[in-house]
Amino acid sequence: MKRFFTPFLLLICLSLQAQETEEKLVVQPILAMQLWSTYTEGQQLYNTDNQEFESVDDRLNFLLHRTRFGAKGSYDNRWTYDFTGSLDFVGQDGLSGTVGGANNGASPRFRIWNAFIQHKVLPKSEHLYITFGYQPAELSRENITSPFTVSSFEKAWSQNYIRRHVVGTGPGRSVGMNVGGFVKGVEDQKIAFNYDLGIYNPRFTAFSGISTGRQTAPLLTGRVGIHIGDPEYSKYSRGHKFNYKGMRNGVTLSVSGSHNGANNLWDNNQSYGFDLLANYGPFNIAGEWMKLTRELGDVESTAATGFLKLGYHTTLKNTRVFEPVITYSFLAGPTSQGDQEAAQALGTFSGTENYLELTMNYYVSPKARLSLSYTFRDGDSGDLDPSVVNNNYFQQDGVGTIARGDYLGIGLLFNVYGK
Repeated sequence: MKRFFTPFLLLICLSLQAQETEEKLVVQPILAMQLWSTYTEGQQLYNTDNQEFESVDDRLNFLLHRTRFGAKGSYDNRWTYDFTGSLDFVGQDGLSGTVGGANNGASPRFRIWNAFIQHKVLPKSEHLYITFGYQPAELSRENITSPFTVSSFEKAWSQNYIRRHVVGTGPGRSVGMNVGGFVKGVEDQKIAFNYDLGIYNPRFTAFSGISTGRQTAPLLTGRVGIHIGDPEYSKYSRGHKFNYKGMRNGVTLSVSGSHNGANNLWDNNQSYGFDLLANYGPFNIAGEWMKLTRELGDVESTAATGFLKLGYHTTLKNTRVFEPVITYSFLAGPTSQGDQEAAQALGTFSGTENYLELTMNYYVSPKARLSLSYTFRDGDSGDLDPSVVNNNYFQQDGVGTIARGDYLGIGLLFNVYGK
């Protein structure tokens, strides 16, 4: 364990060296909401008595899909912070086609979403930042992109599989430390690099979820990207977006992965893959592919997940902005009986899921947009009974085994970051 901890301790000592700065606290309020209305068709509920799917009524559902609130800002010119709460899935009908946990009771549950502090170690360089606190691991692309900056109606659901596999929860947050930086090419070179290396608490599953148990190993993550042409940003950033509104002509290619060693659940739990962002004037393309593996003794299981997203940003003569977006997302888990039984024993994903989302966005203002969308869904439970297949097409918290229907969605996204 010392070999992991010592380098980070040295970095902390370096970052806390004496310095003369003009101390100034900047506070920026955060308020973001995603209001949806959906109409689901073809949803089915599994009857375990006759082992058949039975149709449920098509349904209209209003929901507060996501909310973020809190504050972020800086202290002098080298410290930044983010403290954000969330209130999600309020009013969601468990038999609607949308994916998400149940939070539609009389008293919805609030939770902490982000709580971290970031320090710029080198005063005149973007090469080295340290971030400590409750945060998402810098891994994949959609996982570290806010749902309020993606242009699809729903954030590509591949990120949910990655988070649950790596961190163990849908929010994908854990307490830990990340070291990252951004390096630009000299003078007019159209090339840049970013990197992130993280060490986090692993999943707590023993003693009612307050410890890793007798065996423990840290969660290690890493991501490295190369920017060709215009870079995604001019300074190191943990935030990402999809649509640069015609202001970027560049490509970012990244590779990332994670490793979690032996505990009471597995001997090894790993992920690895690549992601892409390409912006050329009004055209925007993003995608990723991630492989998810898990081993315990002689038992092992492998799945893959990812997405592809295409968008076009167009401004009409009356300055109204429209953006059509097509998104395809998938899970490719094992489908043969033996491989599915291995996945079931390891508590990981099996079967397949695919969905295609067609969305039209209309930007009322830079901070608000209206969306009209339709999502087509499909899934395959493989050789096993659907009731034991672990993927989002077949399972819904609080309901049980389902076959998700297609849905029409109308949404309002309101996003304010600033004073």
